[in-house]
Amino acid sequence: MSDYDAEALRKRSLSSSNTFEGMVDAHLSRRGFLVGAVAATAAASSVLTVGFPTEALAATGFVAVAETKADTITVPTGYGFNTLLAWGDPLFSGDAAWGTGAGEVNGTNLTADQQERRVGFNHDMLALFANPIGSPASAGGQPHGAYIAAFNQEYTTGTDMFPGYSAASASRNTVDVEIAAHGITIAGIRLVGGTWTHDVGMRVGDVAEGALVARRITGNTRFTLDGPAKDDPRLAGAVAGTFNNCAGGFTPWGTYLSAEENFNQYFANLSTLPAGTTKANYQILGMSNGATSRRWEKYHDRFDLAKMPNEGFKYGWIIEVDPYDPTRRPVKHTALGRFKHECATIVVQYPTGAAKGKVVAYSGDDQQFDYVYKFVTDGTFDRETPRAKAHFSLLSAGTLYTAKFNADGTGEWLPLTHANVDSKAAGAFADQADICIRTREAADVLGATPMDRPEDVEAPHDPVTFAGTGKVFVVCTNNSNRGGSATAANRPGTGTVRSSAADAANPRNNNRTGHIVQITEDGNDHTSTTFTWSLYLLAGDPKAASGAVGDVKDTFFGDRFGSPDNITFDNRGLLWIATDGNPNSFASNDQVLCTEIAGNGKVRVKRFLVGPFGCEVCGPLFSPDNTTFFCNIQHPGEDGQASTFPNGQKRPVMVAVRRTDGGIIGS
Repeated sequence: MSDYDAEALRKRSLSSSNTFEGMVDAHLSRRGFLVGAVAATAAASSVLTVGFPTEALAATGFVAVAETKADTITVPTGYGFNTLLAWGDPLFSGDAAWGTGAGEVNGTNLTADQQERRVGFNHDMLALFANPIGSPASAGGQPHGAYIAAFNQEYTTGTDMFPGYSAASASRNTVDVEIAAHGITIAGIRLVGGTWTHDVGMRVGDVAEGALVARRITGNTRFTLDGPAKDDPRLAGAVAGTFNNCAGGFTPWGTYLSAEENFNQYFANLSTLPAGTTKANYQILGMSNGATSRRWEKYHDRFDLAKMPNEGFKYGWIIEVDPYDPTRRPVKHTALGRFKHECATIVVQYPTGAAKGKVVAYSGDDQQFDYVYKFVTDGTFDRETPRAKAHFSLLSAGTLYTAKFNADGTGEWLPLTHANVDSKAAGAFADQADICIRTREAADVLGATPMDRPEDVEAPHDPVTFAGTGKVFVVCTNNSNRGGSATAANRPGTGTVRSSAADAANPRNNNRTGHIVQITEDGNDHTSTTFTWSLYLLAGDPKAASGAVGDVKDTFFGDRFGSPDNITFDNRGLLWIATDGNPNSFASNDQVLCTEIAGNGKVRVKRFLVGPFGCEVCGPLFSPDNTTFFCNIQHPGEDGQASTFPNGQKRPVMVAVRRTDGGIIGS
């Protein structure tokens, strides 16, 4: 076997294939049902179907923390945390430290060239890559001590970066710093004496002859295009930079996937374009009719649609970066479609007994009334040779699908192929490239189900082979316009009219607190085109009166929360939830919660962590041995709010949480 011995890795990992799959199966697939009428505004034939795991498994041992507005990280008794890799920290030896002392760098003297060599702003998705590749967690309780961390920088807010900032009067340097602060940071981290630290000098393979790990992918980085739309005239010319990188994923061949989400906010002067498919596509994505809030178009023509009308087509993709090879140019995969991607979760579907299987990527389009997608590759991944050259082009060819959730608890994956779309709307799309570029419009034609902001879409899988279990979880953050005016659900510029009414998969009007949908692929096969679904839980307050905003309809008990955003699974199969927008519903900062199974077989929610004031908690992730819980703290004290986290500096930062005794998180 090349690269690493998967069998040895499996034996040495605490999260072995058999243990993990057995736990997930017991935790998720044997479920009872609570069936009742949906809200009166929903279709009369719809029912509310709620899936509960029924076996009492791996109950957590920590005492839940209380709601709080404290400006710090709050964790249970017996736990502690440390911060690392904050915005502006130098990635390379010899660069000046961040601070206000003599010779140090901060928001008053930071230059664009310096920002290209420093941690970017507003951390989001996080992934860890063992260094050297394939290094397992040891069974003794300590994880392998060195990882390459890859994490997104979603967006910038000048008021939180530069003293006295004004977009209208921002200098060219200020704009260029913001562009350089977007994208992805790649850096080495190491466990030293029970504390995770930034290793500035880490090299690939953790050997002296390896390339430096440290790397920035920014708004200036050159990309390669692949897939059906790579040669489309709308994408001609240089593809420079990536913006609004939210969640993403990682692959079994050792690469990082990053999702371009709200890229619309960077492009100005839509109103200058003539009517047509270009303008209509930009309208449904929400590009600015006039000036943008950042005013980058003042200095860079590529953000001015009046001057470069096709530039907006180069964003909204899933990108792939190889953290083990700094010489490999990052790629934008057009086959996975163009929309406001929230994630790119990878599983592999292996036929029984086979070492090769098709790769499946799940993604949500994070906007009210938008869709859930999956992509199935034409080629196969061979787990015997994980770093094979052919694997780096797997995401360039395959079939893209969008989801339709039926009221009876069944569902369909509708193929977004040119033949299928053309059969429903002849001549509306020129070819497959056109569908990949105008993906939302093609999904409209097929009648996909508009969801309540489908953000994270996660599929539990084996940590070594990426073999899926057939289960998929769709996180719908919220939708205050559900049940309201149809205008919010319509497509401007295209004439597409969609209902805003509650339905079976989105059963609450004014859905301020969100919900999680559980999908079971038919035959537990991730390449299947049909599935069944149920509501895993409706977020809110278990004590809320029936019919009130936040009524969870008995779908869980325990600690209240709102606006689930990103989720992850530990190696026992328990689902952990990070929120974005909880303060809009309840008197607490955003937080992380664990869903465990109580003795009655119902979901119990326990609050594990509360972030500092004004933040969003992003990128929840466990070390392979479950002794560290990682997350990113995005925008503490956003837009001038009073926060001094961390260490009095108010900077986005990575956080590592560990038990004081070094034990398993949550046990």
